[in-house]
Amino acid sequence: MKWRIAVLALLLAGCSDGGQDEAASTVGRISIPPIPGELESARAVMVAPPAIKRMWQYNIKRMVPENSHVEEGAVVVEFDDKPVRERMIERRSELKRQRSELNNTQLKEKQTAKDDILAIEEKRAEFEKAERRANILDQSMSRIEREKAAIDFEIARNDLTLARELAEMHKRTGALRISMAKHKVARYEGEVAALKAEMEKLKVKASIGGLVQYVANWKGEKPSAGESVRFGQPVMQISDLSQMRVRAQADEVDKAHLSVGAGVEVAIDGAEAITLRGQIIELGRVVRDRAKGDRRRVLDLLVGLEEGGSASLKPGMTASLSLGKSADKKRASSVAEAL
Repeated sequence: MKWRIAVLALLLAGCSDGGQDEAASTVGRISIPPIPGELESARAVMVAPPAIKRMWQYNIKRMVPENSHVEEGAVVVEFDDKPVRERMIERRSELKRQRSELNNTQLKEKQTAKDDILAIEEKRAEFEKAERRANILDQSMSRIEREKAAIDFEIARNDLTLARELAEMHKRTGALRISMAKHKVARYEGEVAALKAEMEKLKVKASIGGLVQYVANWKGEKPSAGESVRFGQPVMQISDLSQMRVRAQADEVDKAHLSVGAGVEVAIDGAEAITLRGQIIELGRVVRDRAKGDRRRVLDLLVGLEEGGSASLKPGMTASLSLGKSADKKRASSVAEAL
């Protein structure tokens, strides 16, 4: 038994150098195929029709040219404001009428207040006259005349009290009518202001600066001036080209050799050869089918590009990702262990 072990040891020692060289050469030849991806902006916004009351279809009046660069706050698309403008004309007409009614109500209540003052003064004069007659102590007056004077005094006092209460009631009801008229005016002023704001909203401004790209509908048709779009349907995308990245899908077999932070070389497909350095910033945790009807298993990954890339980069351009040396070494070591 011992001699068999010794012979085996000699054989292994004799061929160890050749086996290592063969494994090393095999490892050197192993590499991950380029991973296809697509450029996108890390900071992009969709532009769609704004939310306008009682509007579901929007006619495009004007759009900035596609592939143009816009500054933040610039008007990028303007929708037809005819429906809002028609409602604005109606509300302004009604506002004018309500303001006229408010003015008439105020004038009427002022006149009522003046009439009430005159009525009170008249009743006060009658009250004072009746009071003097009731207080006269004249023995020549009969009992019936004195009783009548007392009754007239009581009636005059009640009339004065009633005139004062009526004036107070007119004051309260007048204030209520004026308040209601003012509320109607304020309501229509608010509606007019809201319609003005909606008209301004139909002039959609860029929330960020960047490149303008039209967004095609489900038929693959891009929007243009004069066409109609539905509420919520995006018409363009604005992308900040200073923050570009690549979204890609790697095959499931390469999952073990991918990690966040790994260096990547990015070759941009186009008329001019552009190669940039990047780094994996996101790596999917779940392996999924590539697409409906395509059962190939893939893993999503996101690659950030180095700053100061080419100014010719645009979202939607295709790219090829090649892993850096660290990933090649990782895969080579695993292959070596397997051998």
